[in-house]
Amino acid sequence: MSRKLSLLFFWGLIFLVGFFRPNSSEAESAGFVSLNQSGYEIFHTPENPEPGQALVVALQLLNLESGMVDRQPLKMNFIEREFSLEPVAAGWRGVAAVPLGTKAGSYQLSIKLQGEDKLLLTVTVRARDYGEQRLTVPDEMVTPMRPENLQKIKQDRKNLRIAYASSGDSLLFTDVVQPPLSSIITSPFGRRRLLNGKPKAPHGGIDYKAAVGVPIVSAAKGRVVLAEELYYSGNLVIIDHGLDIFTLYMHLNKISCRPGDVVHPGQVVGTAGSSGRVTGPHLHWGVKIAGVFVDPLRFVDDSKHLLELPWEAENGKSKF
Repeated sequence: MSRKLSLLFFWGLIFLVGFFRPNSSEAESAGFVSLNQSGYEIFHTPENPEPGQALVVALQLLNLESGMVDRQPLKMNFIEREFSLEPVAAGWRGVAAVPLGTKAGSYQLSIKLQGEDKLLLTVTVRARDYGEQRLTVPDEMVTPMRPENLQKIKQDRKNLRIAYASSGDSLLFTDVVQPPLSSIITSPFGRRRLLNGKPKAPHGGIDYKAAVGVPIVSAAKGRVVLAEELYYSGNLVIIDHGLDIFTLYMHLNKISCRPGDVVHPGQVVGTAGSSGRVTGPHLHWGVKIAGVFVDPLRFVDDSKHLLELPWEAENGKSKF
């Protein structure tokens, strides 16, 4: 083979390797990473989460006869927030989350055991800039001044606290979470928002283009914990899926469920509208984990890992 042909073959091979090699986020989301500590194997995915992303955790005893059964995992603490764990076949599982605005760096995930013991896992958070968005809305929706509106906002916050404090101890869904609407995304997750030029909280969900009256369905099995009109959110449905995982459906035209209802994936919970603080009709869909908003579309993938116990997947018993 001539030198020229050899060089062409070499660069062609480099191109093919680069073309088919997955990017870093795809490689990380392919499965769990693990470490052994104090008689436990601790799994988590992704290896390096980003702000606004869930962190799925699973762990099991390495030796069931080791006399450590009285040191069962109880709760997780991560970036100054507490997250739940659930006993499952041969171990425990749970999901933590990285708040928006978290700076890149290393953080400790602490797993509290019965007694005073803890398991400590160092998690490196990667940087992520979601960009910025400027919107114009009525001034009373940016800085409310009317007494009746201020009273409404105060009552809304109380109702939200009650709703978010009522999560079940066990995961309620058994299938991967699905988006509640198939439509164009008009506003992605995480963007810093300026309303009438004033900085506000980053966008805690995604906005789907939706005409008034379009049916909106539950993303997964769960229990309705709030279904009412709020000042900012308009007609809002919040569904608890257990383990402090909630999905939110905002700015609805009509609500088709009541608190206490158990809803199933694909079940209609309302219709799209333009209620609350909006610039036009759409659906805002959000996912909140123990008070932390995460990217709903990324959580669709994360929900698969939450349902897939890593030790079962290693034994060829994967559901997915």
